[in-house]
Amino acid sequence: MQWLSTADGTFEEYVERYRPHVIEMNQPFSGKVGHLLSSGDPFRGAELATLLQIDALYPKRFDTCSSGEQQIVRVAFALVDRPESIVLIEPFRHLDQFRKEHLEMLLRRISGLGVQIGYTERAREQSGDVTFTFTESNRAPIIDAQDVSYRHPLQAVYAIEDVTIQMNEPGLTVCIGTNGSGKSTLLELLAKSRRPLKGRVKRGERAVYLPAEPEYGPFPKEERRRVAQLQAVLHDPSSVLLLDEPTVDLTGQEREAFVEAVRQKAETARVVCATHDMELIDRSTDVIYLASGRVVFHGTRSLFQERSTLWSLTSSPS
Repeated sequence: MQWLSTADGTFEEYVERYRPHVIEMNQPFSGKVGHLLSSGDPFRGAELATLLQIDALYPKRFDTCSSGEQQIVRVAFALVDRPESIVLIEPFRHLDQFRKEHLEMLLRRISGLGVQIGYTERAREQSGDVTFTFTESNRAPIIDAQDVSYRHPLQAVYAIEDVTIQMNEPGLTVCIGTNGSGKSTLLELLAKSRRPLKGRVKRGERAVYLPAEPEYGPFPKEERRRVAQLQAVLHDPSSVLLLDEPTVDLTGQEREAFVEAVRQKAETARVVCATHDMELIDRSTDVIYLASGRVVFHGTRSLFQERSTLWSLTSSPS
């Protein structure tokens, strides 16, 4: 398995040499995951689902899977036709640390079976010095969610269930949890882009909501899109910012600059980030931990670090 840089020509050289099937990880699918993986060779699809540990997603509609779940389903789909060589574009971008490590292990195993695998990962690229600026907010932030529940259409299980959250002062909140725990749905509810089936959400003013970046690709014209989006958000004077995986697709230098800017922005605004990024978590004032749509922890970062068994396993560089 080989990392391919888009900055030094490695990506183009790999494609020219191996003529791989290039998998854009934003490929849209419809229907249930099981139908998707078994449409050609049901046996092959079932084995891949077992190998990648996504058997439980078989009855689930693809569009109701979390971003991380969709990533792994796309990887499985790419392998159904037994390609000799593939390139995965940003296969780890929405995965939590444990799922990333697991997928890396599985891809190495698949490589050992004779499949040539290349992948891009923009977080490893170099981008030089980057600066983010911000505008201070001048109103007191208000977020008041009471007993909020939401279930996606045609799904039997609630994505968010009986969640109560109140915030009325500036700070940087990170919303964490494994893929599929409900982080993105919670932000959509707080932003009022979805209406809860139960409970209510109140805010003191319009919130700025930035969803997870939907675009992928190794092409230079797309590289600074997320930077521009984040810069615009930081300059909005609103006192409530809701950001879904804001550091995905940023290089190391871009991430470092953004984390510092958003920390300063959070001195006058309430910034809520759904994230797996350890740098953001380490700079946060408080943590919301979601599990199967429920808040199982909401408190200060220091208390989270004190109580968390997994923190020491994920906070150190791998």
